[in-house]
Amino acid sequence: MKGYGVKRIFERMRGIYTPVTDLRRRLLMETVQFIIEGKDPSEIESLPFNIIEMGKPAYRCCSYRELSIVKQRLRLAFGLPLIEERENMPVSRGIERAFTSEKIIDVPLVNVIRAACEKCPEDEVIVTDKCQSCMAHPCSIVCPRNAITFPEGKAHIDQDKCIKCMKCVQVCPYSAITRMVRPCAEACGVGAIDSDEEGFARIDQKVCVSCGLCTVSCPFGAISDKSEIVQVTFSLLEHDENPLGQKLYAIVAPSFTGQFGNKVTPEMIFEGIGKLGFDRVMEVAYGADCDTVLLAGTYSAGHGDFLGTSCCPSWVMAARASFPDLAENITDSYTPMVETAKKIKETDADAKIIFIGPCIAKKYEALTEEVSEYIDHVLTFEELAALFVAFGIDLMSITDGHPINDASALGRGYANAGGVGDAIIKTVENRFGISDIQFERADTLADCLEMLKRIKKGETSPNLVEGMACPGGCVGGPGTLASPGTASRQVTRFAEAGVLKDNV
Repeated sequence: MKGYGVKRIFERMRGIYTPVTDLRRRLLMETVQFIIEGKDPSEIESLPFNIIEMGKPAYRCCSYRELSIVKQRLRLAFGLPLIEERENMPVSRGIERAFTSEKIIDVPLVNVIRAACEKCPEDEVIVTDKCQSCMAHPCSIVCPRNAITFPEGKAHIDQDKCIKCMKCVQVCPYSAITRMVRPCAEACGVGAIDSDEEGFARIDQKVCVSCGLCTVSCPFGAISDKSEIVQVTFSLLEHDENPLGQKLYAIVAPSFTGQFGNKVTPEMIFEGIGKLGFDRVMEVAYGADCDTVLLAGTYSAGHGDFLGTSCCPSWVMAARASFPDLAENITDSYTPMVETAKKIKETDADAKIIFIGPCIAKKYEALTEEVSEYIDHVLTFEELAALFVAFGIDLMSITDGHPINDASALGRGYANAGGVGDAIIKTVENRFGISDIQFERADTLADCLEMLKRIKKGETSPNLVEGMACPGGCVGGPGTLASPGTASRQVTRFAEAGVLKDNV
């Protein structure tokens, strides 16, 4: 049910340019522009007024609330811990620490901005104005807990008695009864979001796996993640001043195709990234190919009850936390991001590597001890778009680009749900002659955990298991620009057009 809810939210909201989307992207762009213009940290208090207009509230009850929200979002955009104004200190406190090309972000990455939270009900079945006070009253007849009464003719549901069986919703002839669920909580597949004592959304950071789906599911924009866009901007500016110094590498996730519109080719995107000041741009699908070969070998050598993929850090964390007795079946291999970075480090040990992708969980992964030596910063596609705008790079004006031949079709297919498993199955068959592999996959964490529950109960017995935190796979990540469906089609098209058809 939860997995269905996540997909339903994404079907409704993804790919739609809402005022929340506009605010988020303008704020990122203005942040980069602030750094490019060489502004002093002391001038940070003026930045919000480039984003909102005092005296003319656009979305909230008053301009002062909007100002408070923007200031707090700016702190997160600079990569700094959230400071709420109820803490009686300016939100610009310590802002100068962000003016660096070095990594500063730390956990928690995903934060609730209380000033923006509208205290949505967690989960209620409610009667709407569509109720016609009908004589049949089928809603009360089917209710197993006698939770529905008619004090003034119209149906009323006692929330203390309601068990949310949804029978009343199904029988109402006017569709007057509906279930109202907090969108951020419904998007969270691991149950990390509830309400605090005042009704504001609250994230249990011990449970959160940084998938970030809540950040794009809240229709009020009350949840945001920390960004490294400021530190990447400083890296680019410093490299421009000293082009013979440390080299900058951008490694780009397979889901990048189609993120900037159907008329922008993959080659144009890579060329645009190069124009930002990167010395080399490389496909992370290369690392996906490395992982495929490794996992295929692991499978052929024996793997316990089943072999679970490890390319999605949120899936891995959720699976191991919820089903520790199955944890040994999830592989310990590096993700494609790290395998790609390792390849670069082989020839340039001093390289500075920035991963660009759809994922907030990669920001968490890059903070871990075993990965931090390979990845310096992580950007989402949305943050990349802000860099393009602020640096004045128009992708549509790029008329040529170098061919991209870092990876096979199988590696490029990792971005779509099922792509990882498909690559492993084909490679195992081609390299080791093993066929009839029983494969099961799930996307969204709720569905992933349901899948593991079925496996534990013995209801299914797959040989290979793929988990993805986001709907549709990486193409549905919270840092994407395109709708998952559009991105998925573009990923498939780019993979099929590749020179390397497989990794074997």
